[in-house]
Amino acid sequence: MRFGLKSAFTLLLVIGAAGASQLGCSDDAATPDDGGQGGSSSSSSTAATGGSTTAGSGTGGGSASSTTAGSTSASSTTAGSTSASTTAASTTSSGTGGAGGEEPLGDEIPMEIPTPTNGDGEIRTQTTVLKNAANGGQDVYDFNNQKIGVNNTADCDDGEGQKTVFEVEDGVTVKNLIIAGGLPGGNGIVCKGDCTLDHVYWEDVCEDAATNSKDGATMRINSSIALHSADKIFQHNAKGGSTTIVTNSYIADFGKLWRSCGDCTANGGPRNLIIDNVRVDKVKTTVAGANQNYGDTVTITNLYVKGGYDEDDDKPKICQEYRAVTDHMGESEKLHGGASQWNTDTCRVSKSDIKSW
Repeated sequence: MRFGLKSAFTLLLVIGAAGASQLGCSDDAATPDDGGQGGSSSSSSTAATGGSTTAGSGTGGGSASSTTAGSTSASSTTAGSTSASTTAASTTSSGTGGAGGEEPLGDEIPMEIPTPTNGDGEIRTQTTVLKNAANGGQDVYDFNNQKIGVNNTADCDDGEGQKTVFEVEDGVTVKNLIIAGGLPGGNGIVCKGDCTLDHVYWEDVCEDAATNSKDGATMRINSSIALHSADKIFQHNAKGGSTTIVTNSYIADFGKLWRSCGDCTANGGPRNLIIDNVRVDKVKTTVAGANQNYGDTVTITNLYVKGGYDEDDDKPKICQEYRAVTDHMGESEKLHGGASQWNTDTCRVSKSDIKSW
């Protein structure tokens, strides 16, 4: 069959259009704000470095010296009532607020704590300090899903004073670690500078899961799980433009996912929070509590709330603004009657970014 010039040209246009329909583009994630640091955390940090903490890929440093308490069995507090399917749950919308029916972005969110590779786990007598390479340690500690706690004697509900399980020096990445649940979880992990907590799992948070404590530093939590906290999951004491970033994670059964310190000694700010691609369930108080009077910022994108956000009842609270105090002079005050705030200088959150699963 012969085609005329006009017919051939038409056929080329059709083929070109079909090919063009195969092409697409996606938006890149926003660049996080610069990070910060904060107040001190009480811990007897005499242990040199983590136990079997072989360097991960791309790290140097020799093997860390082990000053542990042997293999005292930890209480087995696995995910229990909050265990969920390892596969991503469906994200059909059921709340009255926010968009629904979209799968989480990027890396798959872990929904189940791995089985510990060291059986019932290890309880250490003192805080373990993870030194960076510049101080004779390593820049990456991969625990291969070991479960580790500390011999903490302070009750989880007695305010401050619990022992810290791991103190992490500036520039260190901690990977594949399970923090023992309940009393051995103590004050969790305290970052003394920039740190990354990647695939870290808290079975049952005692005081806090992790604390940002160095002014100007950034604490990153990625692909992690934190369960069961009467109050805060992530505490932010650091000032000076410090930042906490939580991505691709699952947080369930908690008071607050993040709180900027409301009454620290020499309190101030600003402190910044960035949340992206995170699933939450059983929020008792709020996802984020920020100090308006110190210039804090909360940026939330792709937050997946179990059952959805109920706009009529404002449940669960997403971002609350506070007027903080310093030197423990009174208590910080909730502003706006404690209602969730949207698209303010402090709460940089849109209802369209609160989704259901």
